[in-house]
Amino acid sequence: MKSRLPIFAFVALCAVVVHAIPQSPVITYGMIRDEYGNPLKASSALSLNLVRADAPDGQVYATATVGDTVYSGMNYRLSLEIDSSGPSRPYAVLEGTEMKIKFLIGGEEQSVTPSPVFAVPANGTAQRKDYSLGQDADGDGLPDAWEEWVLSIDGRPYDAAGIAAFKPGDDSDGDGMSNVQEFLAGTDPFLDTDLFAITHFVKTGTGNRTEIRFTTVPGRTYRVVTSDTLENPTWNPVATSRTSDGPTAYEAYPGTGRDITLYIDTPEMDSAFFKVTAE
Repeated sequence: MKSRLPIFAFVALCAVVVHAIPQSPVITYGMIRDEYGNPLKASSALSLNLVRADAPDGQVYATATVGDTVYSGMNYRLSLEIDSSGPSRPYAVLEGTEMKIKFLIGGEEQSVTPSPVFAVPANGTAQRKDYSLGQDADGDGLPDAWEEWVLSIDGRPYDAAGIAAFKPGDDSDGDGMSNVQEFLAGTDPFLDTDLFAITHFVKTGTGNRTEIRFTTVPGRTYRVVTSDTLENPTWNPVATSRTSDGPTAYEAYPGTGRDITLYIDTPEMDSAFFKVTAE
């Protein structure tokens, strides 16, 4: 009689390890200003830490300092690593994670407006977020210190009710600039002769040069930019000269409180639009 051999079933259990695939980072950049709208300079002690909103005192996912040469129109840049799942990398997060930018001076967190909390967008996104230091009791995007200052100059009440009645979208002096535009430009929202504007734009008769003149204030920096359309425009820097026949260069000009006159080359073209930016 033949004996039967026991039959054993062997089941191999394999652990499948799924690694998160690194994605293009999310870049957050923009301009940080003081309570009075002045862009902060690289000499300031301000640093930025990007943390999870649900753990603001925990791990720092990205850090930056204020710099003058980050890029035109911005003075900070944060790069956040993104994972496709997991996440598995220690400094990467998933799309939709709520993050917070902590603004620190000497290690002390500073109040800013608007809210520094945001949900992480899709990988590869470059998002602009501008901030101003200081309290904003009524949550309108204008720092209380600036509102109190401009209201007190004109003898208006700057208590809570007075600040709440001062709206960023209003044009308090009727000069065509909203109150928030006056804040950004460094002009008086209650003085219609104090505004940021191009006051002169004419051909010089010398080659293809055009003369452009605009108002300035101390504490701001000015650049000339151009676009070939006003529908979803892309504004590019323009080379300028201080003289009608001198060489042009891509420059930024500090405000002095006086008008600045520059010359730009405007060759024959179907259409072109020019503007001056105040930073």
